[in-house]
Amino acid sequence: MNYRTVIAFGDKNVQYMLKKYSDLLKLPHDTNVKKSHVSGLFFGYSQAIRFVYIGFVFFVASIFVRTLGLNSQRVFTGCYVVFVGAIGSGVSIS
Repeated sequence: MNYRTVIAFGDKNVQYMLKKYSDLLKLPHDTNVKKSHVSGLFFGYSQAIRFVYIGFVFFVASIFVRTLGLNSQRVFTGCYVVFVGAIGSGVSIS
């Protein structure tokens, strides 16, 4: 039923309304694309820092295992418990 009302305006007027509507959507679209890029950049940065930190901790743990002769299974378990505890507390806080 609404389709017939719109078609009654004529093809020229319908095309004009569609073009005007699409022109009005350009600014919000461009703004949202910029916000998405910034959000993606910060999310990627946060994930990269997190994994670099985890890698660094395991690297230091491997140095401790080698130089101090610690049990690698227990060192890994200790690192894992600290990471899981940190994630759990972060989820609880949020």
